[in-house]
Formats: sequence, C-alpha cells, structure tokens
Amino acid sequence: MSTNSHLDEVKDATIRRFAELWRANFQANLESIQRNPGTASLRGKFKNSPCIVIGAGPSLDKNIRLLRQVQDKAVLIASDAALKSLARHEIKPAFVVSLDPQDEITKFYANVPHKGITLVAPTIVHPRVLDLWEGAVVFFNKHAPDIPVLSEIQKQLPRVGTLTPGGTVLSVAYDLAFQSGGDPIIFVGQDLSYSPKNTYSRSSENGDEDFATRLKNQGENIVFETDVYGQRAPTLKSMSVSRQWFHWAFREWKRPEPLTILNCSESGILDQCEQMSFSEAIYKYCGKKVNVDWLMKKALKKK
Repeated sequence: MSTNSHLDEVKDATIRRFAELWRANFQANLESIQRNPGTASLRGKFKNSPCIVIGAGPSLDKNIRLLRQVQDKAVLIASDAALKSLARHEIKPAFVVSLDPQDEITKFYANVPHKGITLVAPTIVHPRVLDLWEGAVVFFNKHAPDIPVLSEIQKQLPRVGTLTPGGTVLSVAYDLAFQSGGDPIIFVGQDLSYSPKNTYSRSSENGDEDFATRLKNQGENIVFETDVYGQRAPTLKSMSVSRQWFHWAFREWKRPEPLTILNCSESGILDQCEQMSFSEAIYKYCGKKVNVDWLMKKALKKK
C-alpha cells in the first residue's frame, strides 16, 4: 500500500473517530482558553537557542541521562508520553506538548510533578487534562484546513495561534520549536518505529508494553519502513505517515536564517535530516546557558 493510501486511511479514520469529541472538548475548555495565552505569544522568543524535542520512543533510554546536562543549556520540549520518564530521572522540561483529545491521555499527567512546566495543549484537549495540570498552560489551535471541524474552531479564536499536526505529538512539538526560532532543533527519542522488544521507553507510562503485544493488538496497522541504518523496522501506518509529514516540513518550511535540524535519537526511521549522536550535539551546540525561565516570563508577560 502506498504512503498516500496510508495518509487517506489515517485521516478518514481520525475524522470519523474524533469530530464530535473535538467539538465537545473545545466547548468545555473555552473559559480556560480565553484566560490563558496562546502559542502565538512564543513566536520568535527562543531565537537561536537550541531546542531539544523529546519523544518517548525506545531509544530515549539510551540518551535520557544526558538530558540532565542540558536542562539549563537548551529549551526542552517533551511529548506528554515522555513526561514520567523525565521525572524519574529528575529532568524538568520547559514544555510538555499534548495532541490527543481523548480522556485516556490523563494517565501521562497523573502522579507526576508539573510545577515549573508549561503545558502546550490543543484547544480540543480533553478537559480532564486541564483539571489535572498544576503548571502554566499555553493553548494552540490545530491547523488542519482540510478538516472542517478544526477549521471552524480555529476561526473562533484566531489570536491563540496554530501548530500543524503531522500524525504524532512530536510534529506539533517540532512546529513549536520552529515557530519560536529554535536553532538547532534536536530530536531525541523520536523513533517513529518499534524496537524488536519495546514500543516505548522502558521508564515511560507505556514502558511495560512489548512489541509482541503491540503486534497482537494492532497487527493490521503494522507496516515496515527503512530505518536510519538501512534496516527494516516495524511501525504503525500513522507513524509512517508522520515520517512523510516530517519530510515535507523539513523541505517546505523556511525561515530567514538557515536552520540546523538534527536527529540524535540514534535509532528509528526519522531521516531527511542530519544524523548525529546526542553527546556530539551537546558538545557542539549546547555549550552556553539559556535562561528559559526569563525568556518564558518575557514571552508570556508574567511578573
């Protein structure tokens, strides 16, 4: 089956599954959206600061200890699925990004500290996530002009700003880093595929799920892609589509100054950008302190 067929299949299934939930969540969140800032406030605010986009893929286990070295030397932008892994290693990201509108993602936020972390949430996030979250919140509209429900929501509150989804939460995390001016943008734990044993980082919320279980439960959605080492790697159709989305974003999105994009996951299928070990990227790009708290207060106009 072609990538375009996968894209159409994933998009149609998403719309059928979530259209009514998107509407209901947006209405439930409207008061909170109106009293909190949007990601438009962050545009250009981390210019020339390294941004590390952190996923919960199996490869995160290899490099998670190194993230402690760069907490004050880069802007850490984590997926919600990676939050518990980071907390267990005493790593506090500046941002945690959410995308899924379902109630089940509240498992990522339960029994984990939020203080000092900003949640970047879609306007259609499940309201229970907002009930659980103890830190600051910044909202975004999902930019999806080909999906009428999301277009309608975006038009109601345009001042919030938009992030463009590409099948996985790290697509909007990448857009956040891109719009905020981050350079370089460094991926860690962004496999977009499974290892022979694990589907997620072992210390994440879903770390006890092995690949055999995922294959049994979602075998019809499993496809194979070529990884960064030229080997065949199992992945989901949705993550295969996301890989193509990243190819498109890397190629089409432009800024006035050159942008360095590095995949330092050292595993997985994210290609079309420079591959580098995370330790080398730290040495080369993360040598200076970045006062993320000051930049955040300035961007969001907090006293």
